[in-house]
Amino acid sequence: MIFEESTKTLIAPGTVIHSGRSSLQRPRPCHHSKERFMSIQTPTDPGMPFPSTAPKSTAGKGLGIAALVIAILALVLCWVPIVNNVAAILGVIALVLGIVSLVIALKRNGSKGLGIASSVIAIVAIVLVFVTQSFYVKAIDEVASGIEDAADGQVAAPAEVVDQAEDETQVLALGKAANVGEYSVNVSAVNLDAGKAIAKANEFNEKAKGQYVLVDISVVYNGDEEGDAWIDLNPELVGSDASIYDTSTAMVVPAKPATDAPTLSKGGKASYQVVFDVPAEAVADAKIRVTETMSFNDESVLWATK
Repeated sequence: MIFEESTKTLIAPGTVIHSGRSSLQRPRPCHHSKERFMSIQTPTDPGMPFPSTAPKSTAGKGLGIAALVIAILALVLCWVPIVNNVAAILGVIALVLGIVSLVIALKRNGSKGLGIASSVIAIVAIVLVFVTQSFYVKAIDEVASGIEDAADGQVAAPAEVVDQAEDETQVLALGKAANVGEYSVNVSAVNLDAGKAIAKANEFNEKAKGQYVLVDISVVYNGDEEGDAWIDLNPELVGSDASIYDTSTAMVVPAKPATDAPTLSKGGKASYQVVFDVPAEAVADAKIRVTETMSFNDESVLWATK
């Protein structure tokens, strides 16, 4: 039939369209095939769910909590002397538990926060233990050295005291009064070679190991309550050898011992003597220094000895 025969239709020069079917039987192009393909391949399709990651497990959490608690305890105790030895042990335990917790969390997809935090705190605690131990040991050594030096009544003079003794403008002449705490103090006389005077004061007084220095002190109490000068005031000898000597260097009894001075009320007066046993080389340009016994400001007054 005519509709079943092949036809050739000349559209344009050089262009031929072959047709073996009627226009009613031509297949329609599928306009949705590309869209469907793109819909399947495109991950931004609103209807397509994103791939979900595996949820975090609780593996290692218990060890992490234990490590964190122990690490914090070690950090708190590391500042306490002696007890910080225990803090060092706790720090090591916390560090081990923190590392184990971290390893378990890595292997089993657990949370790593507790393991990391506890390990860091444990390391800080251990380091602080060594730092504080070093500080405390140094402080104890200094105290022990000071006690050992002071056992014989002689200590090295601080630089500021040496400077004050060498500055004549800061040294008072004998007989001049100055305020020390609640007292007006006057160093009235100094005997730099008092061996005979000490022997005469008490027959049981022993000879000096070095040289006796006898100092006469008079005081006026200005406080509102009562005061004992021999307790409240601390007389010392600053030697020309840059050492400070206290009255414990001489275990002798002078003619007017300080312990015989009466308890004073406001306006009360007293006079007494103190003795130092010092090397002869310390006497040449010695100064008498008076401070408060219980004072935190290190204020002092110096008198010449000649």
